[in-house]
Amino acid sequence: MRFEVTVGKVFIMVMLLLLVFNFLSPTRAFSVREYRSLAQRPVFSYANIQSGEYARQLELFLRDQFFARDMWRGIRVSSRMFAGSRMEAGVFIGSGGQLLEDIVIPDLTILQETVTAIRAYSRHYAEIPMNIMLVPDAASILTGRLPALASVADQGRLIQSVRGELENDLIWLDATRVLRIHQDQEVFYRTDSHWTSLGAFLVFEEVAPELGIEEDVSARFAAFPISINFNGELALRTGRRTRITEEITIFTPHGMDTDVIVNFVDEQRRTTSLYDRKMLETRNQHRVFLGGSTSIVTISTLAPSQRRLLIIRDSSANNFVPFLTPYFRELILVDPQYYAGTIDEIMETYRITDVLFLYRGNQFFQDTHLRRVLNRPARIENTSEADDSNEVGNSNEADSYNGGKNDSEE
Repeated sequence: MRFEVTVGKVFIMVMLLLLVFNFLSPTRAFSVREYRSLAQRPVFSYANIQSGEYARQLELFLRDQFFARDMWRGIRVSSRMFAGSRMEAGVFIGSGGQLLEDIVIPDLTILQETVTAIRAYSRHYAEIPMNIMLVPDAASILTGRLPALASVADQGRLIQSVRGELENDLIWLDATRVLRIHQDQEVFYRTDSHWTSLGAFLVFEEVAPELGIEEDVSARFAAFPISINFNGELALRTGRRTRITEEITIFTPHGMDTDVIVNFVDEQRRTTSLYDRKMLETRNQHRVFLGGSTSIVTISTLAPSQRRLLIIRDSSANNFVPFLTPYFRELILVDPQYYAGTIDEIMETYRITDVLFLYRGNQFFQDTHLRRVLNRPARIENTSEADDSNEVGNSNEADSYNGGKNDSEE
């Protein structure tokens, strides 16, 4: 009985000490290890309390500002690893130091709305060449590096389903086949969700003719590293592989004029480089490519062509853009996640001659913004005649996808 009382007193003392330490610890605005903003103390008000918002924000605040949070998080990760866990925060801990984000299973209704919006957009601008590229995630390609007995959803099948929907209206650029052929090379980072510049270049070599680039591009670019100590966001998210360092390589054209003017429209900021080297001094070095994601970026070049390419994209497009600058007079990059307008406005303002949709698989299949920027009432009416049998979400495909798994290979 005395032992139980002693344990109870020690527990109460520890909890009181933690409360005191939490109260005295300064509130942090940003976590360097996780590279994200932390929740701040909620505003106390009757309306917040009545709606339940205060309790929700307080829970987030206490979670993010807990005393010695980084230390406790490290202990948790280490203990799970010691216990044999091979997944952390939705990321597989693969072989050879490879981290692989789990494959997203999409909401098929939302996906169908996105596909329908893309098809309707391409038909409305039928005179303009439309291209689409979905870059598969590492877990879809590097299946041999998944942990033993692990399985992921069949992203390749879903990409093919989208292709079947759209290839009659858009030019399909096949990144999957190229990345599979070259999977023994460093086409994906080991600690980050993006493809590498090498992976992007190998795909660019393959799809250049379909983008209207007639010359042989294989000898037009030279590669060199700009960082040798990159550790990506998957390592941050999981707390694993944080000591692995990788190269970030850029490809620069030679024998061609490489002068550019990069205009960050919303920020009203201009630069003459595709690379923000200040980002190499931060924890998220991959933002060296165009400084990361933003609403609208325009890139003016000295290319002899008068073509103006609109790239509707996520961040995976950022290290693909340097391969395009010698061949287009202007590139207009739009990220629907941050852009509040419509694509129609972009088409009219910048006199677009070509369009490229470029997304990473997981980003595309959970996107809720693309259909918003593409849709407009007139265009929706024009798509009412779309064949229902073409829907991505039809029952046969939905059943086959939801049951489809890629077993890992050792």
